[in-house]
Amino acid sequence: MEDTSKVLTHTINPLFLYSKTEDAANDNAKLASLTEQFIQEELSDADIYSNRAGRYGLMIYGKINSIPDLKPLSGKLFQNLYNHLEKGQIPALETSDRFKAEERAWFRYLFAYANYIQSEKESDSNKKKAYLKKAFDYSPDLADINRKSAYFYDMHLMLEKEKDSFQEDYLAFLTDHASGHDDLLSILLQITLQQPEYKSKLKSAYVNAKGNEASFGKYWMENVNRNAKMAPPISLSMLDKSKFSSKAGTGKWLLVDFWGTWCGPCRAEHPDMQKFYDSTIKTNTDKITFLTIACRDTEEKVTSYMTEKQFSFPVAMSDNQIEKTYKVAGYPIKLLVTPEGKYLIVPFGADWISFVKHYADL
Repeated sequence: MEDTSKVLTHTINPLFLYSKTEDAANDNAKLASLTEQFIQEELSDADIYSNRAGRYGLMIYGKINSIPDLKPLSGKLFQNLYNHLEKGQIPALETSDRFKAEERAWFRYLFAYANYIQSEKESDSNKKKAYLKKAFDYSPDLADINRKSAYFYDMHLMLEKEKDSFQEDYLAFLTDHASGHDDLLSILLQITLQQPEYKSKLKSAYVNAKGNEASFGKYWMENVNRNAKMAPPISLSMLDKSKFSSKAGTGKWLLVDFWGTWCGPCRAEHPDMQKFYDSTIKTNTDKITFLTIACRDTEEKVTSYMTEKQFSFPVAMSDNQIEKTYKVAGYPIKLLVTPEGKYLIVPFGADWISFVKHYADL
């Protein structure tokens, strides 16, 4: 804080002020003074992201909100933070700008948390529902889940636990208070599209709402395709010199994995990938096709690697364009293409095998 660099002092100031509130834990007057200082120095500026002022502001709020004498001040702090988080929301991105995607994920998670905080304070059922709905809407979507590192530390520092989403809180509220089955079905659908392990619950809700189990598969696929993007065609040469064309797989699911022999996380998951290929792909050839694409690599290195490790899953060599077409921002990354030719990104860090099995009913 005593450095002459304004960049450094700007970056550290929110953490510095928060640390001072830790020191002043039993001094209400000092806590009030520090909170006012935080509001003045950090929340008069529109930028609460670059130095994570939003994170430390919510942490200060959590510290002073339980003190009766500081309730009005905690309310002022919270409303200021809430307004900043609401204004900072970034629409879904069409580009593969990693930094903007991380900023979007951060703002969404903190705004979802802010609405969850509000819901916890509400005794009015309708207002509680409205806040929980916002917490649900701004919980990490599939794009955000792939940028979990953007809010990982915020999650642990603010909540002191790993709570990836506030969707289940809204689901629990609806389960207890929903006036009809359609509300619950709609929310379960949104959750299941991101976390397909909920598919059995979605199916039960669908049967309760529609009374027709036989049409659930059509309902699921219509919504998967509605929320997915059109998949550009893939035409590549395989290691065995055959040609792969995604057009040939129309009517089946297609799982695509982008990797390279130089990629440590890629190599680490290959034993499980081989098991998945042997146990699931090869026994469901009428339902799904599997393609891995070696990128930024040479055919010689890839062939040597596959032989050494005794892997037999299918490999195509990138044409140095396909990863640009699909805006691949990191490795490994997996795409799941529907039988109708739409695709979605399998969340990085998720149990991708479970994700694919639930989505494609394997």
